[in-house]
Amino acid sequence: MHSRAFFAPVLFVGFLCLPLLLITAETRGEDDLGSLLALLKHRDPATRLSAIRKLVALKDPGAVEPLIKTLTDQTPAVREEAVHALAQIGDGRALAPLVAILKHKNIPFRNAAAESLGILGDKRAVDPLVAALVGGEAVRNSIVGALIAIGEPSIPALVKALSSNDPEVPPAAATALGGIGGDQVIEPLVNTLKKADRRTKCATAKALGVVGSKKAIPALSEALKAKIPGAPGRPIRFDYRVDAARALGKIGDKVALPALKAAAKIRNGPLSMAAKQAIDEINRRALEEDAE
Repeated sequence: MHSRAFFAPVLFVGFLCLPLLLITAETRGEDDLGSLLALLKHRDPATRLSAIRKLVALKDPGAVEPLIKTLTDQTPAVREEAVHALAQIGDGRALAPLVAILKHKNIPFRNAAAESLGILGDKRAVDPLVAALVGGEAVRNSIVGALIAIGEPSIPALVKALSSNDPEVPPAAATALGGIGGDQVIEPLVNTLKKADRRTKCATAKALGVVGSKKAIPALSEALKAKIPGAPGRPIRFDYRVDAARALGKIGDKVALPALKAAAKIRNGPLSMAAKQAIDEINRRALEEDAE
């Protein structure tokens, strides 16, 4: 009698839980590699998108080749999701297909590929990324970000790009070098600041400010002395003196104060303001250091 009384509730509870167990098993089955790969061919784009996202969570190398094939999907959102998925899985087989997309006519697709190459971090992507800077205005920020993410292996190609005849490339290369930073980038950037066109000098001065090395102070201070033609009191296009002053403020060393004080007296609103703000920043840092 006692055994029957005991097993009856147990059987009843088991009966109630059976549907839940079946649902869980079914869901688990739908999320395995084979099932998800099959869903990549589903006619509904939303289903394909969902499958790609679940494949990322699995991080199974077996998903790489099918995802590469999905890069030709007719739905742009699905293609872009596949690009990001390949980057997250991090398999070297994705390199060549992602590089090929850098020449695709669809701008969001190219942006996604550039960003993903940065995440992938393979140094073999450096030369194609630098080459894509030419005529790649719509995706230039993504390319620069990718080169910064790859880091030090990007430096030689970017230094070479500082001398490109394409007016869009040297400023982008300078920005990327500034983002990478380190002693290796200082000399090429300083040399560029001395001889490049005004637009590139602006980007180079900003980059040196980002690097933040005191080694750049003499070149930036010298840049403040440049005589750039323009109507008194009116802003000048690509006035790299303004960016040089801001960079000196970021570096924050008292050595720059004489050059900044001289620049603050020039009859040019943006330059004078930038120089004064840099002086204030340097003095503020000096007070903080003295307080310590």
